[in-house]
Amino acid sequence: MLSTLKSILFYSSFIILYFSACVSTEISPPVTNGFFDLSDFMDKEIENKKDRVKKLRKTISLDEVTETKELENFDFEKETALFRTADINKVAWLDRYETDSIFYKSGQLEKLVYKNITNDLRTKSLIIYFNTKNIIDSILVEQSATSTLAKSVQYLRYLPASGYRIENQQDITALTPHKLIVDVMFVY
Repeated sequence: MLSTLKSILFYSSFIILYFSACVSTEISPPVTNGFFDLSDFMDKEIENKKDRVKKLRKTISLDEVTETKELENFDFEKETALFRTADINKVAWLDRYETDSIFYKSGQLEKLVYKNITNDLRTKSLIIYFNTKNIIDSILVEQSATSTLAKSVQYLRYLPASGYRIENQQDITALTPHKLIVDVMFVY
């Protein structure tokens, strides 16, 4: 009886160890999130432009009043931070954007279009245009936010070769709407 009990315990322990060794407790994150990684792209742009762009020629218009300045001392990361915040490349948002790819007649990718289908996220659309050499030509972003007191719509356009533009229309209840446009040109 004692030997049978020992045998049962031995085999039970063996089976438990065998099956527990077969089960992995590691959970690997997905290799890709599925969307264009705007944040990563902007990190590469910052690194690429860090030593090449000598100045920024910045024109700011607020309600038709315009001022232009040339900036020699600037933080490119801060200057382009708004584009990084427009990134939609998150696993939780895979089912909240509709994706479309448009190709040139040659078969090369012309543009990627992401549109928010749930209307509950700040970034409403992200469009990436490619040239015929498969290099990003421009990036367009539409963002909006609404509260009980205000509505804000923002259009961002990034042109890797030349600069970027930010348009912000803000409507606040019982106040005059304001429109801000920031145009930045890279001076090499």
